[in-house]
Amino acid sequence: MKRIFWLLICSCLPVFLLLTIYPHPTPTLLAQPSTTVVISAVYYDGYETNEPDEAVQIQNISSQPVDVSGWKVTDGSTANPVTLPISTSLAPGQAIWLTNNGLSFARQFGFLPDFERVDSTPSVPNMSGTWPGFANTGDEVILLDSSLQAIDTLVYENGDITTVGWSGPAVQPYSGGVQSGEEGQILYRKRHQATGQVIPDTDTANDWAQSTDDIINGRKVMYPGWDLDSFFFTTKITQTAVLTIAIAPDNAYEAIVAHINNAQSSIVGESHTFEHIGIMNALKSAAARGVAVTLLLEGGPPGGISNQERYICQELAAAGGQCWFMINDSSNRIFDRYTYIHAKFLIIDGQKAIISSENLSPNSLPDDDKSDGTWGRRGVVLITTAPGVIAHLQAIWQADFDPVNHIDLFPWTAGHPTWGNPPPGYVPITATGGTTYTVRFPNPVTLTGNFGFEILQAPENSLRDQDALVGMLNRAGAGDLILVQQLSERPYWGPTNSNPTADPNPRLEAYIAAARRGAAVYLLLDGYFDTPAAATSNHATCTTLNALAAAESLSLECRTGNPTGLGIHNKMVIARINGQGYIHVGSINGTENSPKANREVALQVRSLAAFNLLADLFNRDWIKQTYLPVVFNQYTGPASYVLISEVLYDPPGANDDAEFIELVNPTSQPINISNYSVGDALEQNPNGFEDVRRFPAGTIIPPGGTLVIATTATAFHTLFGFNPDFEIIDSDPTVPDLIDDPTWGDPLAFIRLGNSGDEVILRDQHDNVIDVLVYGNGYFPGQAPCPLLPASNHTYERFPYWRDTNVCTNDFRSWPFPNPGALP
Repeated sequence: MKRIFWLLICSCLPVFLLLTIYPHPTPTLLAQPSTTVVISAVYYDGYETNEPDEAVQIQNISSQPVDVSGWKVTDGSTANPVTLPISTSLAPGQAIWLTNNGLSFARQFGFLPDFERVDSTPSVPNMSGTWPGFANTGDEVILLDSSLQAIDTLVYENGDITTVGWSGPAVQPYSGGVQSGEEGQILYRKRHQATGQVIPDTDTANDWAQSTDDIINGRKVMYPGWDLDSFFFTTKITQTAVLTIAIAPDNAYEAIVAHINNAQSSIVGESHTFEHIGIMNALKSAAARGVAVTLLLEGGPPGGISNQERYICQELAAAGGQCWFMINDSSNRIFDRYTYIHAKFLIIDGQKAIISSENLSPNSLPDDDKSDGTWGRRGVVLITTAPGVIAHLQAIWQADFDPVNHIDLFPWTAGHPTWGNPPPGYVPITATGGTTYTVRFPNPVTLTGNFGFEILQAPENSLRDQDALVGMLNRAGAGDLILVQQLSERPYWGPTNSNPTADPNPRLEAYIAAARRGAAVYLLLDGYFDTPAAATSNHATCTTLNALAAAESLSLECRTGNPTGLGIHNKMVIARINGQGYIHVGSINGTENSPKANREVALQVRSLAAFNLLADLFNRDWIKQTYLPVVFNQYTGPASYVLISEVLYDPPGANDDAEFIELVNPTSQPINISNYSVGDALEQNPNGFEDVRRFPAGTIIPPGGTLVIATTATAFHTLFGFNPDFEIIDSDPTVPDLIDDPTWGDPLAFIRLGNSGDEVILRDQHDNVIDVLVYGNGYFPGQAPCPLLPASNHTYERFPYWRDTNVCTNDFRSWPFPNPGALP
């Protein structure tokens, strides 16, 4: 017994002494960065309450299996680190996820981990030891082998950069111009574009995708639920197929609806918004004849889900179809995978794919009689029967629409305040189109042949320079041609106060580089939604590019425009390179968030015929800015007098001082409006509570010009970032005041537009009524009022701005994007 006791003492004493001297595992420094197993991803700021979903991914980067039995993960301060069980081995290239609580991890990621510390589910093997609990403000992640040798290390945020196995600054979560935050962001290693394998380990921040050293492979983010492994590469195929090219607003609606009307079994797809009653009716008819209809929509678009979309989903559900939303509900720890669902595609019967630059919007896809012209947004729709394109879109759809495994999916539900039905009695908007844009492409063009296709999507693979869009541009050189028609192409990425040197836009850099190699490059960017004074506007992009072209004598030119009346919504880049044509069409904008954090889809096609068609479209839009209808069917010409063109009566929040009234001169000559008046008083009454204000002498509106009157200039400037032309209440000495006319109301009264109804009356210098807007419970003899606007911060916008029929619902539309000083 004494011998046995002595042997026990001798065997235990070294362990006791080791724990006494080194209470925490002390790693041994490796001579070289790891060539076997690395920490490949770290999820340290979990979404779940108290963060039981924290996780670490490790990967075997060698060509041989690696036994990782007894390996540990620690933050350097854990007495008993979490430890992998015996007989755990990693095959070459294999990556495994380790987490604290497997069910919590699966709730956010959509799949179970490989190992967990807490026994939450029998199907996941358990690790022993204590989960480190990584600090959100900074920490160290250390991978130890069974002998406590440091195999790999990551230091992030404010972690200790002197930690064994690390060199240089810590990895920081990326923000830049991406709208998603630090919470939930997964730090992950850069990968080779050609192989998909992680780049060689250097134990520095430059190994990681969040690093800012590389504008293509760095400056990235990733969040739970992404499918980077499945979609790291773009999909390239060459197939014989039918390719139909439809153009908005000319013929895209008719092309899309024709395919919906021919559907036999299923229609699935994604769209940022859905507000088109005509397409709703086509989908309802399809559902009624037994077609399974399921759409995935963005659950939180800018401005929120409209009542029109709620109405459409209500009607579609009643017909047997389904609307689902990808949602963000932080109170229930539900976080949408992507900043926005912004992709625009449909798959019909598993046999046709529709990829578009346009949402299911009446503004993009007008359904009016186009024989007298139309009115809408410029865009392009591609429709193909290529089996490889369809299969890939179905893979994207199945990854995105997986309600069994992803908690961020929510079906339209009657009575839900956000993702439910519209208010009782809601009347949908059915009118679309107009007459001021001449339809130049009355029919879609169908091509048949052997096409080279490349499908790219964000956030996984749209920003690459070996292929995808930038890779295509990088092949252009002397004698080649690049034409860009884009909703948004920013002069730089990163925060709005950055600059092109600190945060280059890689797309713009590729256009410039192509021009420097001798290609001719032309950009036509949207001028309708653009805010020219903004540092990141299309106007700023064009100013930058045109100055560069002049300085370096490049064949590079940029313009802004609005060829079809409601802006350029297109996301189109086409190129003729070495005599071959290429087109790129889809949903991807030139903002940083679009390729890095949104769900986006684009299709690139090698086809000279497709290039020639879209080059013709581009050239016509480039040359022309205004089009008149071919046939003047019941056409009302421009008014010959000043008109009320836009009114905001209910600004956001409680600050009614930001109310504004916009006037327009729709003629080709200047109009002097000295002593004209604007107000809400029906008749002269010095004691009335309504008001009339007059314009000072010398007030002239130039041809096609606008004039904006705000309640106060300071409140208006806070909301819109610039001053109005006049204010009613003196708040800014640099902005002139309108002159009170005391014969029309109490001198203490001022124009304050009622939220339940009112009148805006424009009179000339002789008090003759020139124009009137009446809304809600407002009254003016002989004028039927417009219905109240559906939400705060909507305006009545005259559409088109030059037409006056004296019927409020004909002349004005509800517009969710106040645009004082700019015309539709």
